[in-house]
Amino acid sequence: MRLILAVLLMFSGYVYASCDNISNDDQRNYCKAREGRGGCQNIKDDDQRNACKAETEGTGDCGNIRNDDQRNYCKAKQGSGGCQNIKDDDMRNACKGETGGSDCGNIRDDDQRNFCKAKQGSDSCNNIKDDGLRNQCKSMQH
Repeated sequence: MRLILAVLLMFSGYVYASCDNISNDDQRNYCKAREGRGGCQNIKDDDQRNACKAETEGTGDCGNIRNDDQRNYCKAKQGSGGCQNIKDDDMRNACKGETGGSDCGNIRDDDQRNFCKAKQGSDSCNNIKDDGLRNQCKSMQH
């Protein structure tokens, strides 16, 4: 579950407010890169750094991401692939929710489902129990 939460944090878009409350260094640096307050070079995890570059710098593509599900999620966000190739059910459903393929109701994990709904504008972040994910969610809403 922690991997899925990290991936959702990693691939969530629409971050405009401060990311400073995110405790994980890589996730905080990814969030700051989305805000334009830093680059992806400070992210230690290779897959997360490559995803950040693909999303924020346009200097990389999703093909450099080793994890199959993360790579397919990245491609779906860029419009060069679909969510159907993601094996993890919750990640696939989150991908579909984010890319407009469905609602978030099929996500089993409560925090992930609430995060997905907040990204779609149909819920707030207050129902998310995980501090990092809730802070990421709140940073999107400002």
